[in-house]
Amino acid sequence: MAAEQASNPPRNISYSFLDTVRFGSPIFKSPIKGYMSKYDVSGCDIIESVISPVITQKPWVYSLACYEEALAFSYFGLPSPKQIRMPFIEWLLARENCKKLVFWSQAGLNTMSTYGGVSNPVIKAKAEVVYPAIREIEPNRAKASGDTVNILFSGDFFRKGGINVLDAFERIQSRSGKVKLKLCSDERIDFNTGDETLRRETLLRIEKNPDISMGRVPREVMLSEVLPATDIYLLPTYNEAFGFAILEAMAYGIPVISTNTMAIPEIVTDQESGFLIDVSQYDTEQMFKGYSVGRLPEDFRNHVTNGLSQALEQLLDSPAKRQQMGEAGVEVSRTRFSFKTRNQQMGRIYEEAIGASG
Repeated sequence: MAAEQASNPPRNISYSFLDTVRFGSPIFKSPIKGYMSKYDVSGCDIIESVISPVITQKPWVYSLACYEEALAFSYFGLPSPKQIRMPFIEWLLARENCKKLVFWSQAGLNTMSTYGGVSNPVIKAKAEVVYPAIREIEPNRAKASGDTVNILFSGDFFRKGGINVLDAFERIQSRSGKVKLKLCSDERIDFNTGDETLRRETLLRIEKNPDISMGRVPREVMLSEVLPATDIYLLPTYNEAFGFAILEAMAYGIPVISTNTMAIPEIVTDQESGFLIDVSQYDTEQMFKGYSVGRLPEDFRNHVTNGLSQALEQLLDSPAKRQQMGEAGVEVSRTRFSFKTRNQQMGRIYEEAIGASG
């Protein structure tokens, strides 16, 4: 995503990717690659750091999906309660050379208070929402074969609702044989669950189903082959910082079925550019912490699968609805999430930051 933004800069702005002076600090241990790296380089006016905060004396802008990313570290790998981590991050963000916190959604900005408990007015004044941008695509999708409807799921299988996709697909298979499911997931790295029985049974179901194919593909293949041949994109995710894969599918004119968690309702309008399954009655952040899904409550699984099945049936029954929702998604991608819109905002942010530092 960062590379795509860099290739479409605001007017009078050029981007370059910097080499770290020090790749991460030995003090901070984080699952985020390069967390708290040090950058003090010549040849640039301002640094924009994506996801991870940085150590620098230069003016910098922090771009993130949610405040959890800022606090995703421990000291020396030891258990570090959030209350111990918070003061350092607040000190870093309150410094004069940190010019702006750019959240990718309003839901993300809200986590500064709901998760981070930030009350410092200096930091709050720096926070702003700027949606990521997606390039404009001509949604000239080629059908793979005749009347077959091609359904796509991608990502971490259990955390993003892959089990619900499998459940719903098997239901609709019984009434329509003209459907294919592609799972862009890898069983070695994307099937993270503490329930080994569920994992084995799920992989066996996938293996035995001739209408399901599975495996990750390079990004170039996803963009040039998989998405153009996809009719419906499913991502009934349990937790999602933003949902760029959803936005990417919409740019290709593909109707989406997802959940109304985090920033997704800011991307997909229910009943217009896709369907959103209401999971607001469940505390999914508490139910599914981290990247491994442990116990999957039966009532939650049934609720998501039922909602997914009902929405999927509507799209399968109506090619006109698929086209209508797909066109609505394209319009959203070309307006709210266009480079023109983003660059107007980011250009102003860079100019203000550089001017204030001059």
